[in-house]
Amino acid sequence: MKRENRILLFLMTLFFFLNIFLLFVNIWVYYNFGNVKIQEILFTLLSPTSGTDLSLIYSFILKALVPTIFIVILFILLVLFLQKNIKQKSFKFMKITGSVILIFSLLLNVFYTNSRYNILDYLNYKNQKTTIYNKKKVKTKKSTEYIGDSTIIYQNPQDIQIASENPNNLIYIYLESIENSFMDKNNGGIKEVNCLPELTQLAQENISFSNTDKLGGALPFTGTTWTIASMTAQLTGLPLKVDVANDMDKQNQFMPGAKTLSDFLHEQGYTQELMIGSQKGFAGTDKLFLQHGFDTIYDYNDLKSMYSYQKNNVNQWGFNDYQLFEFAKEELTKLGSSPNKFNFTMATIDCHTPNGFTCSNCPNTYKNQYENVYACQSKLVSNFIEWCQSQEWFSNTTIVLVGDHPTMAQTYIKDIPDSYQRTTYNCFINSKVKTTQIKNRQFTHMDMYPTTLAAIGFKINGNKLGLGTNLFSKLPTIIEKYGLDYINEEVQKSSEYLDKNIYQFN
Repeated sequence: MKRENRILLFLMTLFFFLNIFLLFVNIWVYYNFGNVKIQEILFTLLSPTSGTDLSLIYSFILKALVPTIFIVILFILLVLFLQKNIKQKSFKFMKITGSVILIFSLLLNVFYTNSRYNILDYLNYKNQKTTIYNKKKVKTKKSTEYIGDSTIIYQNPQDIQIASENPNNLIYIYLESIENSFMDKNNGGIKEVNCLPELTQLAQENISFSNTDKLGGALPFTGTTWTIASMTAQLTGLPLKVDVANDMDKQNQFMPGAKTLSDFLHEQGYTQELMIGSQKGFAGTDKLFLQHGFDTIYDYNDLKSMYSYQKNNVNQWGFNDYQLFEFAKEELTKLGSSPNKFNFTMATIDCHTPNGFTCSNCPNTYKNQYENVYACQSKLVSNFIEWCQSQEWFSNTTIVLVGDHPTMAQTYIKDIPDSYQRTTYNCFINSKVKTTQIKNRQFTHMDMYPTTLAAIGFKINGNKLGLGTNLFSKLPTIIEKYGLDYINEEVQKSSEYLDKNIYQFN
């Protein structure tokens, strides 16, 4: 083969590989994670990967990489065969035509990928600066209680007075992928049947903030739509930036300048524990919690050495939720007998994409596995709440249930119309404060920070922490005041204040 033909074959093979690989990667990402954006992809790639479900890695290799290599090999063999078996003039025409088609199709693939993940928008926003974090003078408390200033967008928690005479204990549960879509239409969902009957009843009987006049919840927002990002937003009142993952790798820091909900409770003497069925090193979970006021994390490795369990209660990520709730009862019994206030936080896993994890308690009521897993989760949470309510310590304990993000399992939500606003579940049980302003609210996970503190009995001067607003107050949230689109755009821009004071990037 001539040198120019070898070079051309190499370039054509490279373009063909990129084309096919990009196609398979897009299909794989969509099936496993849905319509994610570039921020989540970059954070996942850059952050610590210990504890990752290995089946995801195997799935990527088998469904994206291997098919690409196989097709590329066939392509090379086909080109070599055509070179030897057709006339030179015809082969030259095929080379030119094939090269044009490859380049054009690759460009189309790149344009599609950009539109799907908003890559150029992400890069464009990174080169802009926002002023929403500029400080504004906080009013001092007068004779009448200061409600707050709705024109303040960001409020540094370090500058705010927070007080309480006798706050409650806190049980905080991040519910994996629990969104309101899986309720029936009469209750604010989109399904013909209600896959979350017990969670629906809990929301109706307690306090649940909604974006509609039915049951609803927090709106998806930049930097909050995957598990560690959602946790970060609820603890700090800020969305998670991709740069944090890179900083964790280099500096071993997770937003060291942020004063989080758990930092504040640590100052108040709370014993704080996180229990997860997976491994704590994944995506920097251990750094987020242990660097911000938590005393202990019980993860998969700790729990399997502490308690007895059956092997059928383990899935690809770790312990299933039935087993995790049993462990949680054991730990809460210990915490409840202590004189110290406690914050017991846990995160479920069974509703994780792409199909969820079934256990021996899962029903076979609905037409597909994922809906049955949702129904099982609803029952498990309800049973756990009933157990908590039967304990002596419950009378001075507030329970907060929050869906961490909308599900990424595209197979089960592809029939949801674009006109329906998907939101995450929330429920405040045994809150120390009440409100009638729970319907037709516009809020995000960032508002959980001050709202949770208010629910357990703390009074927040000005009712704002980070970008979050206390939903129990009469103050509008920042997206109610300024609109979701505006705030969404601004938080994607660079901020010298955050980089220097909160993220403390080197």
